[in-house]
Amino acid sequence: MQTIRTAAALILAAAFATAAMAHETPAYSHDSGPGRGYTNPGWMARLGNGVKLSQLSIPGTHDTMSHHGGDAVMTQSMDLATQLNSGIRALDIRCRHINNAFAIHHGFVYQQANFDDVMKAVTAFLAAHPTETVLMRVKEEYDAKGNSRDFAATFADYMARYPGKFWKYTSDNPTLGEVRGKIVLLQNFSSATQYGIKWGSLNIQDDYNFGTNWDLESKWNKVARQMDAAKADGGAAIYVNFLSGSGGSFPYFVASGHSSPGTGAPRLATGKTTPGWKNCCKMFPRVECAIGICTIAFEGTNVLFGTRLLAYNNAQKAKFHVGIVMADFPGYGLIQAIVSQN
Repeated sequence: MQTIRTAAALILAAAFATAAMAHETPAYSHDSGPGRGYTNPGWMARLGNGVKLSQLSIPGTHDTMSHHGGDAVMTQSMDLATQLNSGIRALDIRCRHINNAFAIHHGFVYQQANFDDVMKAVTAFLAAHPTETVLMRVKEEYDAKGNSRDFAATFADYMARYPGKFWKYTSDNPTLGEVRGKIVLLQNFSSATQYGIKWGSLNIQDDYNFGTNWDLESKWNKVARQMDAAKADGGAAIYVNFLSGSGGSFPYFVASGHSSPGTGAPRLATGKTTPGWKNCCKMFPRVECAIGICTIAFEGTNVLFGTRLLAYNNAQKAKFHVGIVMADFPGYGLIQAIVSQN
């Protein structure tokens, strides 16, 4: 409980700090770890076997393996083993089907990894932590090339090479007891065989396309609405909420609001000030205040999500079910804030 309170205090203090533009928050990390040496490899052990997947709040990563290609493509700084050890339990694996195998891509950019690398990391983690489960979205990415079979057939071949590692599909909403020690496939490809829970059956918010940095405001509003929908649903359906965005903005900016990728980099100013734009973008912080004039700075979705979640917890003395939350560059505070809702 003390850890949760500390994380809450740090996120809230960071989100509302007005002393300077420099900004380090536990909701965001562009380092090789989530920050503060944080690990949480066995958090599902505390939960009962009868809990349904739809009732869990699960931290995840968007484009889990995207480490290469520069700021426009990179979405994660922690390797897969570190993500799992830090508490991440939902993965977004993008596979290019090439020569009857899966290469990991983000768009056209090869991520210097293949599906075997993913499977080895995940199965090793689950062998060491059999109380846990890992939800894995598998999606076909970029152009197929040099194949003599379809994507589903190649996936079935991988399943045969890793026998017993995937949960055998029985329903769209299994209990945690049914899936402990297993990978739950979130199937985002066409197949005559249902190998896991179909991605399209989930309640998903994934509005990722940014034209400019100012789309951060509308993106946050959609994230907040999905938060409220997951809470109101009460765990009947599986909700997925992507905090990520790209296109006219860099993924690190969407997550952090920063002017550059660093964990403690300055926030990016919007170019607007109060009192002239006092009614503008009220979710964004007012900083660098002097003689009644404050700079309005952007705030990232990771920070806004963690702040809103923990503010509700503190005000209502209650949990806030959020479903699966897929983030770019999650920090320890964001991961812990989501885990603590269970």
